[in-house]
Amino acid sequence: MIVSPEGAKEIKVSPEWPTTGSVSFDKVMLRYRPELDHTLKKLSFNIESGHKVGVVGRTGAGKSTMGLVLSRILEIESGSVKIDGTEISQVNIHNLRSKITVIP
Repeated sequence: MIVSPEGAKEIKVSPEWPTTGSVSFDKVMLRYRPELDHTLKKLSFNIESGHKVGVVGRTGAGKSTMGLVLSRILEIESGSVKIDGTEISQVNIHNLRSKITVIP
């Protein structure tokens, strides 16, 4: 097991990961700075593998923030984000980013 610079334990995923591409956010909380309100407040949803999803909403609703969380450009305060049942915070960041694509 590898320990990332942030101190979190990393797991090794297979070269084929992710195999199906299911994505789940579970009670994700995120704020940009400690003194600000949460941008994502207990955000939970599941996207089944093979589905295509468009995210729409008002300016400032958190659409871009979800993409930044999925690629770990922003780290969440609490909750979990999983791809194929694997917690992305435990996947090597370079490996994770090489496996996902976000189309803005």
